[in-house]
Amino acid sequence: MSLEVKNLTINYGTKTVLKNVNFNIPDNTIIGLVAPNGTGKTTLFNAIIRFIPINTGEILIDDIVYKNTTKDVKALHSKITFFPDQAELYEDFSGVEHIEMYRDIWNPDSSNIEEVIERLNMEGYVKNKVKTYSLGMRQRLCFAMMIAADTKIMFMDEIMNGLDPVNVELVSSVLQEIKEDGKIIIVASHLLENLDDYADQIYFLNEQRIYYTYVRSESHREYVKGYISEDKLKFLSPLREGTLYLDGDRICIPADDLPEEEVFKMMSALKKHSSQEVSLGTLGTHEHYLRIYKGERNYETV
Repeated sequence: MSLEVKNLTINYGTKTVLKNVNFNIPDNTIIGLVAPNGTGKTTLFNAIIRFIPINTGEILIDDIVYKNTTKDVKALHSKITFFPDQAELYEDFSGVEHIEMYRDIWNPDSSNIEEVIERLNMEGYVKNKVKTYSLGMRQRLCFAMMIAADTKIMFMDEIMNGLDPVNVELVSSVLQEIKEDGKIIIVASHLLENLDDYADQIYFLNEQRIYYTYVRSESHREYVKGYISEDKLKFLSPLREGTLYLDGDRICIPADDLPEEEVFKMMSALKKHSSQEVSLGTLGTHEHYLRIYKGERNYETV
């Protein structure tokens, strides 16, 4: 299984929303999609599933082009599910009825309902009507509906909304499990550090295209990371070449080529002038987000 988007361009009147978007995702892959408001995330999802017309480009699954015909659109919808909006839930239906509905539409031969419920720790409330559910319970139900549908391609938009830390960890773990069934999962989320827990690659949507792709397994360079105000940068001077000074006083100093004692000294110096946590590690999605959308700050005169 593969999902490929080739030279995708979408215009709304005279406004170009997406321009020459290209990517190819193999199976057993979770993509984290970082896309601030207005960058075209919803347009991208809707174009792939042919909810909206595309101006130029192709959508391919397993190297087969899917066009805007009734037959192709129906085939696409059998392979792809969207994360349900909570507004789409029926207040007087139970959770289990919703899960069965998604199972019956996309995966009628499956008998995995009880397994899904148990996997997401929903036994205590799943037979109750949705109108009795909290925000977090509704969100877990929406996730369970997608798991029951069991399509090969899944688009999940802000799936962690309303979840407490325990359930964020649970859903992250289940995502990693189900991807091994040959799935392609695209997760759009504003919980950037959480994306690092389960996504194989991160796509940053900016300037009408996939602006940057970050592959976690290929990220090896280590940085001393922390926060320091501009007026205290002098205490770290001279800053090493390759240092990133980012929005919100985030600083990342390259350290992979330094001896251990030098790294310790650098971390101690940063911690002395920062009230927040200092760590050693590779750049994560949060740092890439700041660099791409907020830009790097000038520290060269320090």
